[in-house]
Amino acid sequence: MRPENSPDGQRKSFIEEARRRQIIASAVQVISESGYAAASLARIAEHAGISKGVISYHFAGKDELMEQLVVQLYISGGEYMAPKIGAVRGLREQLRTYIATNLEFIDANRTYIAALHQVVLNLRDSAGNLRFATSDGEQAIIQPLIDLLAQGQAAAEFGTDFDPVRMAESIRDAIDGAAARAARSADFDTTAYSAHICRVFDIATQKAGQS
Repeated sequence: MRPENSPDGQRKSFIEEARRRQIIASAVQVISESGYAAASLARIAEHAGISKGVISYHFAGKDELMEQLVVQLYISGGEYMAPKIGAVRGLREQLRTYIATNLEFIDANRTYIAALHQVVLNLRDSAGNLRFATSDGEQAIIQPLIDLLAQGQAAAEFGTDFDPVRMAESIRDAIDGAAARAARSADFDTTAYSAHICRVFDIATQKAGQS
């Protein structure tokens, strides 16, 4: 039995993952309360009730911690959405569920979304370029939606008079725009917005003559 597959190894891995999530959660709170620039490792450690050295054990530095903050949000979003999308039948209903669950997750994680926006707008690579400004990450997020739309067209569940790529981009822009609005406005009604957007894209993807 490999050490990481032993009961002790599994317990250690679980504890380390829990600690990483705790540190990320504290980073989210510090960014939300004080801003990205003020979110030093020392301040995050203080919020988490641990030493700065504990953070350094789990993350190479602030940049890696900020990067993992973004990655973890997308992982958590996928964990929330995937079972709900997989539980419905039909590609049209899957599209509606994709949009609705995205917005449900945004509504339930407004503080995290607000922190993520600050990271995306500030974190830079060694060349000084914004870390999350590349197209690779965006493509990984949008490709499953493109595939769903294309499959729906092939199965005659959707109309064929739209480009799946352009439609997927429009859907993502509507969702990401809602995330930005929810991050800056506590009064933003994501439930009403979700119903509206689901209806808009249901109509936009219908077959000609369908109502």
